[in-house]
Amino acid sequence: MKFLKTLGVAASAIAAVALSALPAQAEWPEGPITMLIGYKAGGGTDTKGRVLAKELGKELGVPVKVLNKPGGGQAASLVWLKEQPADGSVFFFGASTGITLNPYLKLDIGYTKDDFEYSALVTEFQPAIVAPADAPFNDWKGYIAHAKANPGLKYAALSPFARILMELIAKKEGLQIDYIPTKGGAGMVQLVLGNQVDAAYSGGVHSRYPGKFKTLAAVTTNRQTQYPDVPSLVELGYGLAGDAPTVVAFPKGTDKAIIAKMAAAMKVAAASKDMANISEKIMMPVNYVGVEGAVKFMNESDAANKAMIEASGYEAK
Repeated sequence: MKFLKTLGVAASAIAAVALSALPAQAEWPEGPITMLIGYKAGGGTDTKGRVLAKELGKELGVPVKVLNKPGGGQAASLVWLKEQPADGSVFFFGASTGITLNPYLKLDIGYTKDDFEYSALVTEFQPAIVAPADAPFNDWKGYIAHAKANPGLKYAALSPFARILMELIAKKEGLQIDYIPTKGGAGMVQLVLGNQVDAAYSGGVHSRYPGKFKTLAAVTTNRQTQYPDVPSLVELGYGLAGDAPTVVAFPKGTDKAIIAKMAAAMKVAAASKDMANISEKIMMPVNYVGVEGAVKFMNESDAANKAMIEASGYEAK
């Protein structure tokens, strides 16, 4: 018995030495991390993301590098993110619709909402239906009346979602609309300023051209700060919305402690003076939401987008 007791003490001592020899688990982040942006450099998300990355680096104490992987309306970046190690070394910063809408617009896109973990919502795009400044109507009611009296009005659609949105409205109102496809916000601006269309969907870039556009309806659920007198499509009775905050997402399986620490750092970075300045400049207001709210929004947005696409009869391609 004495031998067994001695052996037990020795074993415990050996185990203690072995454990003490193991390196302590390092606190995240140990070194530089990467912010993944699914758009080209120079756009609104990229511009704000780079300011945010700088502020985030100050808060986390490590460099935050920006990596642009454009393509497929952010799909290329999200497919890549899904395949990355869930160690907190890379995270996505971009429009939530890349995750909650794109999978319903394109077959076999390669990911779903459930392939990622969500840490925060940071800023808000300001999507709206707009018209040229000299259009012969001044508000949504005037646009609908004009469209009914003039079948075949032209509408610039910069994405499948932009077209689906107007198709649902046209169906409800009995309108005949001609859809003009265009590429991105720049293409939309060119068509509107050139009076080549009567109305258009804008992801928010119209805010940078004061006096050049009439904002007819907000596509966000609620009215927008820049246009407090402009009603939303929800308010107008259509039950349609395209809220698109920027979301912070990690690969599935990322440690909850990392998710929480990023959320806390994002809250501080988003409230910085530099973020306030760039937000005002590019008209993309900060509206920080933490982990719980971000997860709730992504789930609800995904369900709402799925229902809208199904109601439209759109067939993913």
